[in-house]
Amino acid sequence: MPTLKPSCPVCSSTRTTLWKSRNLDRELTPEDFRITDSRYGVTLTLHKCEDCSFLFADPSETAHLTALYEQLVDPSYEEGAENRALQMRWLLRLGKAIRPQARTLLEIGAGSGLLVSEAGHMGLQAVGVEPSNSLVATAKKSRGVDLIQGIYPHPQLAGRRFDLVYLIDVIEHVEDPVQLLADCASALAPGGVFLVVTPDVSSMAAKLLGRRWWHFRLAHVGYFNRRSMSEACRRAGLTIESSRRIRWFFPIRYLAERASLYLPVGPLNRLAERVPPFAWLYDRVIPVNLRDSTAFFMTRI
Repeated sequence: MPTLKPSCPVCSSTRTTLWKSRNLDRELTPEDFRITDSRYGVTLTLHKCEDCSFLFADPSETAHLTALYEQLVDPSYEEGAENRALQMRWLLRLGKAIRPQARTLLEIGAGSGLLVSEAGHMGLQAVGVEPSNSLVATAKKSRGVDLIQGIYPHPQLAGRRFDLVYLIDVIEHVEDPVQLLADCASALAPGGVFLVVTPDVSSMAAKLLGRRWWHFRLAHVGYFNRRSMSEACRRAGLTIESSRRIRWFFPIRYLAERASLYLPVGPLNRLAERVPPFAWLYDRVIPVNLRDSTAFFMTRI
């Protein structure tokens, strides 16, 4: 157990308190960071900043994050690629609506290259950076996308500026979110727009589910709300121009399986496996807005 009170990674305050104890009794492995992980409520030790409200993992437990992400392998991730691509197109349309003249795009934490691929189909010159060697290989094999393996800033991108910079469900995975935001700000071309998507720890879903909220997982080492994100942006030289809740696209089957972790819907799910009309319904993909994840649209100050 940590003995010293860590300072807040967002505002540097030392007025931090223990919010949740670690409930993993071993060292972290790359498998703990799988994107498809469903062990909701399993986290590292979490502290809360009393000044900016940021919730963050104890620094003593987050060593070697980059090395772990480099070794990450998640075979199940590609199973939902078609549905994830729907969300990527939606996010790209949001960015293009704000900056219609955009020609270039950078995605940091590009996964298996879905957004970069979709951006190319929309006529954008898109570049992606991804630490996982496995996901970089999948991007090349599955969709012909050449991602840059590593983290940002990256030597291959030194001096390059982009009209759109995307950081989708990434900032909650890093130890120093303010530095990452500052690095992203420096990648913006004049008039460029920066889009950050991250879970909202102050959302109604988070409050209702408490420490069983589906975004409480080992891979997430920082949890924002509007207040802490605004402070992080200010320190990084960014300003939030607007924000909106995020839309996801899921098969009903996926939602039903995840719901079984909270509700007694197991018998219904098993019935859907045996009865063709139910199986057809479970395969339908629907848009879902759980109102617990936010897209922030930012520009440089």
